[in-house]
Amino acid sequence: MSVPAFDVARFAELQRARGLRWGQSLTHYPEIGSTNDEALKAARSGAPAGSVFVADHQYAGRGRSGKTWQSKPGAGLLFSVLLRPETSADRLASLTLAVGLGVRAALRAATVGEFSVKWPNDVLGSGRKVAGVLCEGQLSGHSVEAVVIGVGINLSRQELPPELESTTTSLADLVLAGHTVPERETLIVEALAAIETRATRYFAHGFTTLHDEFMQHDALAGHRVAVSGASEVRGVARGVDHVGQLLVEDEGVVLALRSGTVRIAE
Repeated sequence: MSVPAFDVARFAELQRARGLRWGQSLTHYPEIGSTNDEALKAARSGAPAGSVFVADHQYAGRGRSGKTWQSKPGAGLLFSVLLRPETSADRLASLTLAVGLGVRAALRAATVGEFSVKWPNDVLGSGRKVAGVLCEGQLSGHSVEAVVIGVGINLSRQELPPELESTTTSLADLVLAGHTVPERETLIVEALAAIETRATRYFAHGFTTLHDEFMQHDALAGHRVAVSGASEVRGVARGVDHVGQLLVEDEGVVLALRSGTVRIAE
């Protein structure tokens, strides 16, 4: 069964009704390599802040550390947003957490389910990944010329590689009885509104203004974790500090980690 293409006119109607600033310029692709790549190209060509790029299918979608984002045509909500914040490069480190909080809030509002944020860039439903975030910047020295926020949300069930079956889920698997998976046009409006609110606070005041919200929805809190980076760190996750670094306690010593790939080690 074919999946309807993203309805640009329907989105525009919802976007105007919501009074969103983001999405006044939207480009839709039936198929594209990566919406982040298209947004970065548009940034170099002078596209305005708040431009949105959405695809029905990506054949070269990617996540952090060169990982791929797999989704069959129409099975996910795949979009990128171009921003031009007045900030420095070192202020971008925790942006994925701010975006993740926005995605979590949008999923909660649209599906009445329970969701959490897994440091540094995933959103979980029932303990499994339902959405991912990838933020990329265009820099000039230490100055930021543009930032692209990429989001992928799994909407419908699909066959997955064996290594992903136990760690990945979709909204179709998570919606409560009596509810349905929201249409993409409605969900992207919810997501853009929620992300914009948190990104605006983040760029104005830093992660500290979002710290309490993150701690309420931290997927790792209290779990034993293994964090790979230059060397592997193991211990108990103790939340994040006020700049978004992961706190891991091992034998009474708490380490603050700025980056890395984390998994629950229990």
